[in-house]
Amino acid sequence: MKFGTHILPTYMAETDGRLADFYRRMFEQIIEVEKLGFDQAWVTEHHFGGYGGTLPHPPTFLAAAAQMTSRIRLGVAVAVLPLHNPLDLAESYAMADVISDGRIDFGIGKGSEPVEYRKFGASRDEATARFHESAEIIRQAWSDAPVNFHGEFYSYDNVNILPKPVQRPHPPIWVGATHSEETFRWAGEMDYDLMTVPFVHPTTDALHELVKVYRRGLAARGHDFVGREVLGKFHIYVSDSFERGMREAAPFMKNYTDLHQAADPERRLTEHDIGSDMARGFIIVGDPERCSDTIRRWHEEGGITTFSGTFHFGGMPQEMALKNIRLFAERVMPALQHL
Repeated sequence: MKFGTHILPTYMAETDGRLADFYRRMFEQIIEVEKLGFDQAWVTEHHFGGYGGTLPHPPTFLAAAAQMTSRIRLGVAVAVLPLHNPLDLAESYAMADVISDGRIDFGIGKGSEPVEYRKFGASRDEATARFHESAEIIRQAWSDAPVNFHGEFYSYDNVNILPKPVQRPHPPIWVGATHSEETFRWAGEMDYDLMTVPFVHPTTDALHELVKVYRRGLAARGHDFVGREVLGKFHIYVSDSFERGMREAAPFMKNYTDLHQAADPERRLTEHDIGSDMARGFIIVGDPERCSDTIRRWHEEGGITTFSGTFHFGGMPQEMALKNIRLFAERVMPALQHL
């Protein structure tokens, strides 16, 4: 089993202070998780608000993090392909891969926030077609041949992209999928790794059914059925008991959901309340044994092979976040690494 940290910066100026200091604390967390043996550090792409919008250009952040680390893999979860020119993305993430000496993981998706499309003036109706075209163009751009592509939205003749990524034929590509069977199937057919957010699914079984769709897509095209990873991203808070964990984490989870609500008042992150999501294991909270058992259940019942934790959220103090990360590394990870 692999473990990562997942940074979706919910910036609150009144508690987080200067943005430069906020970035510094995120870098400190990545340095710490590398020391503690985590495999991956992921950042998200969001725009225009406190819900992730302070990290609108992940390759810039990842290139900086690469200079402070030496081993841990650095990824974006996800680059929202329909909001960008694919050649620009190919250049930016290839450059980050060179700066990191081949440690970039490239997560791609259509994005989770309709409000960001509206503010960019982009069409959600075109998102799937643009997503597929962009993914093909980026793969071509990272090959040794020039890009030659003619689609509905993009057309390029003999365009050579520099730099080329260190990783050949390209950095690992992960597909962010939530509800759409089509996206799960396409990720498998294309032989990409998969990432999802379990709290959007009603049950572990519901997620597992979609993971089966993904694996059937792999098998249908003759790809390695067992070699691909399925990543689940969770909010995680480790304490000495479930009750204390709920009490300590709940205010910061409320800040997190409030920031999302402020960014898009028409959309809720979850249909359940915070306490219900914690009790059901959709937010992983409690003593190390309970956290380990919950993750093991998601592995066995949901098909997840890589766990990525958001350990810092909603204005949580840095000392509290680092304690959370260290408890997870010292008390939870060792109980699960054999899986």
